[in-house]
Amino acid sequence: MSSSSRFQRLKAGELAEWLQAHPDALILDAREASHHAQGHLPGSVRLDGRNHEQLLMSESRRRPVVIYCYHGNASQTYADMFVDFGFLQVVDLMGGWEAWQRYGEEGS
Repeated sequence: MSSSSRFQRLKAGELAEWLQAHPDALILDAREASHHAQGHLPGSVRLDGRNHEQLLMSESRRRPVVIYCYHGNASQTYADMFVDFGFLQVVDLMGGWEAWQRYGEEGS
C-alpha cells in the first residue's frame, strides 16, 4: 500500500481548515527542539526519538493526528508509523514548516 493511501497529505493552504474541523487533533512537530522553540503550530508537541513510543501507546487511536517537519519528508515516515499502530486519521503537512511559513507570508 502506498503512503498516499495510508494517510492524508495536506497542503499548507488546507491545514488551518483541517485544524479547525479537528480541534482535538494531536499536533506533532518532528523538528529539532531549537527550531520548535523558535516557532511552531499552536498546541504542537515536539516529536522525537525519545517520546514517539509513549505517544503511540498512550494516545487514543481515534484521535486525529497531524505531523509536520522541516520539508515534509520525516513527517511521512512518522505518519506511516502512526498508521501502523492503528491510528485512524493521520495527516502530514506537505512541504513541512517551510511550506507553512511561505503560505503565511503569501497570505499576509
